[in-house]
Parts: sequence; structure tokens; C-alpha cells
Amino acid sequence: MEAAVIDSPAVTVPEVPGTPFAGGQYVGRIFVLNKPFALIAPLKGEGELAATKWGSTKKNVTGALSYNDGLANTVAMAEAGSSLGQWARELRIGGKDDWYLMSRLDALVCFGELPDQFERDWYWTSTQASWDAQSAWCQYFGTGSQTYDHKGASLRARAVRREPLS
Repeated sequence: MEAAVIDSPAVTVPEVPGTPFAGGQYVGRIFVLNKPFALIAPLKGEGELAATKWGSTKKNVTGALSYNDGLANTVAMAEAGSSLGQWARELRIGGKDDWYLMSRLDALVCFGELPDQFERDWYWTSTQASWDAQSAWCQYFGTGSQTYDHKGASLRARAVRREPLS
């Protein structure tokens, strides 16, 4: 299958999830603030923590409420002192240094397109629960369900990145 060209002859994006692309493997297309991006995940075993807390703060992390902007969420987490947010921002994989913790949307796309690249377990997203400053959203890679948990719970975490398409 041929790759699709998106908005620019300089950016050729794979059509098949799992294809090596831009420092990892292509997952799918997402939109953030009406701009198209290719979602990229590192290879299985890279950019992942087995058991970690979202953070220890019981306060609202301003800027970490976005359903689809995991980068903004993760930057806010890191600035608020979250070691998980700082871990994601410090990753260097495949020559890239713009990794972040999955948003709720990123996690859904990853489950839909590359479920075999994740353990059948709960993963944190960078999206904090808007009604409860002590909780954040998580994704189960066994069934695809999402719920929230206390930020102090120990869940898996996986970084992703995005590549602009226009």
C-alpha cells in the first residue's frame, strides 16, 4: 500500500499503523486545535514505565485538562512537579526529544490501531479529571475502556509524540 501525502509534498505519512516513522511507529492521525498530526508511539518496551504514579499533588494542575493535547498536559504536569511529566519530557527516543504522556484521545487511537504494542493493563493518560483534582484518566489496553483513578495509584505509562502534517 502506498503512503498518503498530506497537505505538503514534503510530508509523506504511512497508511499502515505500526510502520516505522518519525522516531517510532506510526499510529494514526489526530487533530489538536484543528491542526492535523501523525501520532507516533515508540516501539514496544521503549518509552514505557511499568508502575508509576501520575503525581502526588491533590491540587488541580492548571493546563492538564485537555482531552486531545497530551503535550500541553504533560508540560503542565512537569511544571507542577510531576515526576511522570518530567520523565516523559526528558525522553530521547529515535533521535526525537518531544515525547509526552498520552492524552485520552491518544490512548484511544493507540488502543484502536496498535493494541498489541501495549500490555493488557491500565495506562495513565495526561488528562486530569476536571471534577476531581485528585484523579486523572486512564486507559485499559485489554478492552479499550477509560475511567479515572487517584493520581497516587501505580499504573503503567507510555510516551507518544506527534508530527505536524501541515
